[in-house]
Amino acid sequence: MNRKSNPNSHSQDEEAGIMHRNIHPVAVFWDQSHVWGLICLDTLTRYCAPFHLVSAAEIASGCLDRYRVLVVPGGWASHKVQALGVEGKNRIEDFIRSGGSYLGLCGGAGLAMASPPSLGMVSLKRMPFAERLANASGRVLVRGNPDHPAWKDLSPNLPVSVWWPSQFAEGGCPGVLSLATYAEPGEDFCVADLPLEDLLQHDVDWCEWEKSYGINLNPGKLMGHTAINEVPLGRGRLILSYPHLETPGDSWGNRLFLNILAYLDGESSHARACREHPEVPRSRFDSRPGRGTLRHVAGMRDAADALIAFGERQMLWQWRHPWLLRWRRGIRGLEYGTLAVMARALFQAVHTAEDSGGAADPWQESAADLARKTGEFCELSRRLLLEEKLATQNGKIQKLGSVNLAVDGLRKELFGSGMSAEGSFKTVLDGMCDFLLQILRLSPGRGGRVYPRE
Repeated sequence: MNRKSNPNSHSQDEEAGIMHRNIHPVAVFWDQSHVWGLICLDTLTRYCAPFHLVSAAEIASGCLDRYRVLVVPGGWASHKVQALGVEGKNRIEDFIRSGGSYLGLCGGAGLAMASPPSLGMVSLKRMPFAERLANASGRVLVRGNPDHPAWKDLSPNLPVSVWWPSQFAEGGCPGVLSLATYAEPGEDFCVADLPLEDLLQHDVDWCEWEKSYGINLNPGKLMGHTAINEVPLGRGRLILSYPHLETPGDSWGNRLFLNILAYLDGESSHARACREHPEVPRSRFDSRPGRGTLRHVAGMRDAADALIAFGERQMLWQWRHPWLLRWRRGIRGLEYGTLAVMARALFQAVHTAEDSGGAADPWQESAADLARKTGEFCELSRRLLLEEKLATQNGKIQKLGSVNLAVDGLRKELFGSGMSAEGSFKTVLDGMCDFLLQILRLSPGRGGRVYPRE
């Protein structure tokens, strides 16, 4: 394999990094991105692509005036809409209409579209749940548009990763350009909790499986449909990708991600003449956290890790990637894994930034409160997981809907009643994300991983 076609070539990664140091810093919308924000920062950092983390409040205050490209990672669109409010939504739309570019990844793609909950900036809609492949994950081969600059120096057929994407409804959006379509399932592709490779070794009656699971499972419902779209808006443009091109270790997807950033930066440079690089947003704390803060954050990490170990002993889940669990149907595996990954990332960031000199520690009080809430959440979660396991002995259970009084009450307290988790889980995660944002801003541009690896 030659250097051009080998995505794992170390020299090629270095060349990509050098190339992308020269683009204008991109703004990365941090709020409600959680683990998807972490893996986005991981890939941007690896390839030396300059970026600044921006919050919903800063967007609403006009910070996008200093940028050319806004990257919106995955995460629940409903929570992002709530965080942005009307002013934030208007600021993003004005930014694009005046020549800025928007790159939305999975939930960030859905945020821009017409189907609620969303910002409704373009007329593209999501495919109805009953028509799409609702629960796909892993590698998939996409067939690209080789005439588009995003595919410069890339094969038109690339393996990328999807993590439970929605799908674009066909038609209904003037000027939309398809950049890639799904071609065929790849390595580690799963539907629900079923590895496709195992199923295909036998004669699969998809109708029987779908009747049992209650959702679409046939991967044919995904293949041939658009994976990535480009949509014009005013003087600017949006690229909306359901594949997670920022997935760590997906060298081909990462190269496409970087090509898209370079393309968007170049297109927006004509309309948005940002002569100087914007200043790095500041942390609201001027001093570094001390040993007391580190102790409380270590407690959060330990509580979350103990919860994950509990679930492993109960045979409820296992690690699929260092940042993602594989879990049994009917439980909130994504949420529990996210909690653990965020807690580890927060500990790593605080440990890196710690000031052990004994100065006043303005972080400690909020760290102590967050550690207490994390511990309480993990303790109740163990109770819920046991109650759910007991309930499965009387038949299958679903993530949503009534099970029994014990399960229903704990679920409502911990996660609310909807698919996009609320309850005490959201309180803890919001606290961790804000804490991590402030810590990362103390050391802008630092190298290394933003989430820990085993």
